[in-house]
Amino acid sequence: MTHEHSVRDWLFKGMAVEDLLNSLELDGISVRAAEDPGAVQRVLPLEDFSPSIRRSAVQALPAYLALFCLENSIRELVAERMQDSLGAEWWDSGTSTELRKKVGGRQEKEGANRWHIRRGAQEIYYTDFGDLIAIIRRNWEAFEDLFPDQNWVINRLTELEASRNIVAHNNILDERELLRIRMYLQDWTRQVG
Repeated sequence: MTHEHSVRDWLFKGMAVEDLLNSLELDGISVRAAEDPGAVQRVLPLEDFSPSIRRSAVQALPAYLALFCLENSIRELVAERMQDSLGAEWWDSGTSTELRKKVGGRQEKEGANRWHIRRGAQEIYYTDFGDLIAIIRRNWEAFEDLFPDQNWVINRLTELEASRNIVAHNNILDERELLRIRMYLQDWTRQVG
């Protein structure tokens, strides 16, 4: 094999690996370092923003990804448990009138802006993080076999809500808060499977 062929083979293999890594990232599988400044750039071109804003975005990314996954897994769990407990019409019987009004208002407002994508097909996707806590508390019997006790889940989710709100409003958490999120995520996945 000539030197030219070996360089071409090496280059082709490198491109194939890069394509595979990009594909895995699109599937939500983290394969590159969290500090990889190119990770954000591969999602959206951000060269028009200052280097400090781009660095902050990369720094915020792990917390955002973790909280996105957690919040949506809680929504899935709540919807599944409530449907198992109360049936397909669980939303009407398992939530407060106040929450149903709030969610209805959000859906109505979103319906007026038909050009914009909808949050989701189910009401649960129009709730706030704290609303999920309230649904669990109100319908504890649907969750009591899953958690050690009500205080265990409510306290963890309440603490995570504070960090979630900081991240949701495009601010950065410090390392101590990131460690708390990691620990609580591990507790959550061990507890709910």
